Amino acid sequence: MRHQRFIVLSFIATGVLVAVAFQAGLVSGFGQFAVPDTRVLGLVNLSSVLSLVAGVLTFVALLRNEQAVQFTDEVVDELTKVTWPTRDETVRASTTVVVTTLFTAGVLGGYDFIWKKVADMVLFTAG
Repeated sequence: MRHQRFIVLSFIATGVLVAVAFQAGLVSGFGQFAVPDTRVLGLVNLSSVLSLVAGVLTFVALLRNEQAVQFTDEVVDELTKVTWPTRDETVRASTTVVVTTLFTAGVLGGYDFIWKKVADMVLFTAG
């Protein structure tokens, strides 16, 4: 396990995402079935406690799973081999994307304007 910091960080992020998704699902489920989201010890809602438990359990389960640790270590190792673009390459590529998007939006807007005028002449003329 050469990349321990990145592995733990990715598992923490996964635990947080699971907790957030679980929280949203519980709040929705409680509302759907008219179950009150009561406070635990007068501090936090039950859905928050259950979500926190789910996130922590996910983190611990991932950390104890040797296959998950090995896979994440291999992913980080492969990412270190990636040749990232330079700043100039990134600016050029982003400019190309923005210009192409604006051109396409302009062409589609022109087509929409023309077809609206044609449809208005055909459909809304007294004849």
